[in-house]
Amino acid sequence: MIKRIYFLSIAILVLNKGFSQDPLFFNPNQSLVYLNPSFAGSNGGIRNQFYYRNQWPNLSGTYATYVNSFDAYIKPIKGGIAFSALRDNQAHGTLITDVLSLSYAQHISLLDGKLKIIPSLQGALGVVQLDKTKLDFGDMINARRGFVWNTPLAVPASKKTYIDLSSGLLINYNNFYFGSSVFHINQPDEGLLGISKLPNRLSLYSSYNLKLNERSLLHFFARYERQNKFDALSLNATALFAKHFILGGGYSSNNVFNSNFGYRHNFFVLCFGYDVSISKLSGNTAGSWDIQVSFNIRDKEKRKVLTDFEKW
Repeated sequence: MIKRIYFLSIAILVLNKGFSQDPLFFNPNQSLVYLNPSFAGSNGGIRNQFYYRNQWPNLSGTYATYVNSFDAYIKPIKGGIAFSALRDNQAHGTLITDVLSLSYAQHISLLDGKLKIIPSLQGALGVVQLDKTKLDFGDMINARRGFVWNTPLAVPASKKTYIDLSSGLLINYNNFYFGSSVFHINQPDEGLLGISKLPNRLSLYSSYNLKLNERSLLHFFARYERQNKFDALSLNATALFAKHFILGGGYSSNNVFNSNFGYRHNFFVLCFGYDVSISKLSGNTAGSWDIQVSFNIRDKEKRKVLTDFEKW
């Protein structure tokens, strides 16, 4: 009985606190609106970005995240809008978080368009769902009635809905970008057992695009993320060569190396990524891998011009 309560207490604690940290992606160029809502409409046309990440596939409780975003630049209002959908699936559907977001970014052009200042706001609806039937313990199964929650501990709720507010700011001067964003400004309660506030996430981002010739481009970026007691600094470099082929890699301060390679066309980008931790857990988790796909609709002439990674 004591052993059962001990393990159940740990499970409930994880469910109440463990999901209070946002997923992070190592290739922000393929998840721009997730990085900063000010990227809404940043390519001057219509864009769709999809990101799938499978973390620690060797562990029994697979951790998979999907993000799909649509953004567009609206010329009459000189602003960008974006709609995003995120699904975070933990332990094969035991705990699922769905977030639907709507973003608006106002594009302010100065110095004949060389300098752009883009503030943004984002509103989101989040839903956390717990499948309690997957939290089975041997002595909780009744021979006649099946699974019975027979414990003196409180039973967590199966569903929680919340409203989330975020904001961002992006400064673009020629080929240089600097951005900051604050997510979960209102710190919504997503707890299934008592109150569990979703902590603010601060994101700082800086990048530079170096055009080598009409067919080659180098992209350097640095990103700092902080949420609750977790923070990480990532440094990455990516190259586009022969106008179509992508190869990049980087390092994060939480002891993670990442790499990505892909193919770029006038209408779409397809990338594959892999990251591995150099900690003692690396041999058991098999790292993480992801797939990134994006499509864009722009003027025919603009598609032919080699442009910044942030405008693909």
